[in-house]
Amino acid sequence: GIAGMGSATIFFWLQLPNVTKNYRTALTITGIVTLIATYHYFRIFNSWVAAFNVGLGVNGGYEVTVSGTPFNDAYRYVDWLLTVPLLLVELILVMKLPQKETVCLA
Repeated sequence: GIAGMGSATIFFWLQLPNVTKNYRTALTITGIVTLIATYHYFRIFNSWVAAFNVGLGVNGGYEVTVSGTPFNDAYRYVDWLLTVPLLLVELILVMKLPQKETVCLA
């Protein structure tokens, strides 16, 4: 997830000169969304690593135990709080509505 989102961010922003001017704002927003997701995936991963210990269990399989540090679920919801409105604005821009209707919806 982290590498995919980070790579997508770079790809989207490098493709800006190759896209018609009408869609550059939407592609910029897409890059911002994937950048935000990359950051939050990284933070969720670090929170998971701090909250749990993975080791070999009694039967030779892996065992996950709680470390005592709380796992932070808030990163997921902050990510949604930031990215969903951006994706909705992007959708409105891509729909190519008349300016008056676009301003009304945004």
